[in-house]
Amino acid sequence: MNEISNKKNNKLKDKVAIVTGASGGIGSEIVKLLDENGVLLVLTDVNIKALNEIAKNLSKEHLVIQCDITKIEQVKDLISQTIKKYGTIDILVNTVGIIIPALFEDTTYEDIEKQVNVNLIGTIFCTKEVIPIMKKAGKGNIITLSSLAGIVPETYSSIYTATKFALRGLNFTLNLELKKHDIIVSTIFPDSVDTPMLEFEAKHGGSGLTFLDDPVKPEDVAKLVIKAILKEKVELYIPHSQGRLLKFVMCFPKLVQRLWPKFEEKGEKKKQEYLKSLENSI
Repeated sequence: MNEISNKKNNKLKDKVAIVTGASGGIGSEIVKLLDENGVLLVLTDVNIKALNEIAKNLSKEHLVIQCDITKIEQVKDLISQTIKKYGTIDILVNTVGIIIPALFEDTTYEDIEKQVNVNLIGTIFCTKEVIPIMKKAGKGNIITLSSLAGIVPETYSSIYTATKFALRGLNFTLNLELKKHDIIVSTIFPDSVDTPMLEFEAKHGGSGLTFLDDPVKPEDVAKLVIKAILKEKVELYIPHSQGRLLKFVMCFPKLVQRLWPKFEEKGEKKKQEYLKSLENSI
């Protein structure tokens, strides 16, 4: 992975990429890495102020567009402005995601709708809108940031888990449907990542399972985006070994039922350690 991600790659130079959630902890690192590799970028998010701050530190002037991906009219406008500026779209990177931890029976309908719309429907809108453009070009890459919660259940986050499982099924299917057009659909499954969202989970009753292992660095997740494009990977996991192990474990549902309470208890202790570390850093 390092051989691919730590060097500028001429194969990416002047490719046109839309990055949703570009002001987020992972999205901003993806933007930086793509910029270093000469990609022509469209940065989009609901937070226009944060987008403009990120854009200031890039090597060239890129297109910055405020967009709520849950609104199809705004997604269509995003695509229209991109085509007007660059003429095509080679890469779409879906990074937008939110989590509102709670037991399922305590989750409000508003929070259910919000997570489904942002994590799943918004990603579907963006993906659907770029496909005709990529089909016309005869090539393209669609990369979606999921989570290991898209492979295994995450307690206290049933709706988040449901959206991430759904994204895996969607992208697996699209990869089969679109391969004949040379459009590669990839999904990246990180463990917990050191971002503001992780801090939010810790402070708002997130699952202990999220804190079992040390969080992944967002820049390491960004490197997998480059790998997904250059190596045409269908799925990538970080940590890689953990992803493979969890896929195997999911073949045995009764084993999951036995193991998860133990993992959750262990993770809860580590979550308290994480919260203490946040207090000490203030």
